[in-house]
Amino acid sequence: MFRSCPISNWVIGQIKTMDDITFSYTKLTRRYGIKFLHDNVSHIDTKKKVVVTDNITVNYDKLVVSPGVELDYSSIENWDSSYSDVFPAAWKAGKETALLAKNIKNMHNGGVVAISIPLSPYRCPPGPYERISLIASYIKDNKPKSKLIVLDANQKIVSKGKLFKKAWDDKYKDIIEYRADSKVVEISPSENKLITDFDDVKCDVANLIPPQKAPKLLVDAGLIKEKELWASVNAYDFSSTMAKDVFIIGDSTSQISVGKVPKSGYVANSMGKVCGLAIIAELYELKKLPPSMINTCFSLVSSEEGISVSAVYHYDESLKKIAVVKGASGLSPKSSSIIKDNAWDWANAIWNDMLT
Repeated sequence: MFRSCPISNWVIGQIKTMDDITFSYTKLTRRYGIKFLHDNVSHIDTKKKVVVTDNITVNYDKLVVSPGVELDYSSIENWDSSYSDVFPAAWKAGKETALLAKNIKNMHNGGVVAISIPLSPYRCPPGPYERISLIASYIKDNKPKSKLIVLDANQKIVSKGKLFKKAWDDKYKDIIEYRADSKVVEISPSENKLITDFDDVKCDVANLIPPQKAPKLLVDAGLIKEKELWASVNAYDFSSTMAKDVFIIGDSTSQISVGKVPKSGYVANSMGKVCGLAIIAELYELKKLPPSMINTCFSLVSSEEGISVSAVYHYDESLKKIAVVKGASGLSPKSSSIIKDNAWDWANAIWNDMLT
């Protein structure tokens, strides 16, 4: 099943359920005759041009890799993978999303929720702030004696800062306590604490979103440069700079090579289309077209209202990178119910685009 990261915050905020963001691949496979192998990739050999899974070896002519992000807990003292039930990240839609939603719902009135935000870049820049807003909205309506403490490793809100700040000041002044420059460096599972260089934060519900990097699979395959965290690609077609006939798309790509585009679902979708067209051109010996991409990111600030940011991108020949088209980007002037409706419409449109 496909579980969508976009809209998963709505599950945590008690607006939607996991069923609302879970889909079958059946229509996609039947309509296009695609052979799906649901398996774990253990190794990629770019010289022999094979992908090795737990159960099979697949030869390839062209390989597209979209592995997303790896959650990196190496800088957090006392961390053990068994603690994910106590400190869920819920940054990959699935079991932890459902767990965090359940923990929020079951928390007593007067409880404390603590959320940590890693240093940028990470998957979905406004994602943590939307999650904060939706949890605060649920608390306001259902557990008004409760509190939400935000530990942000960044110096300020990374995306749509003024709009999020205004919404928090207007709606959740007595609920959200926002602390910038507050990187979580240690945990105490026995006491349910998130620990920074300045504070120990004890809470009833913890959401520890750790730093992120490209998965080890790409490192082992030689697709990431030494001492770098993300995969270097050619911004024109997203081909790897490290191996021939390999293309890398989505959150694992390096902004140094691609350009300043966010690690968002919409950008990943755009990358996939640019990459697919480039592969067609290579197979049929056609001229590759310059990439054109779009991103619109919707974020709810309450259960009823949202904000948005949009941009159109092109390939900048002088930079050899993806860049915003001049005059083709901007923020919504304020939050509104229309933007919430637009967000749900967008999600349904992109799910249909990918899966039917």
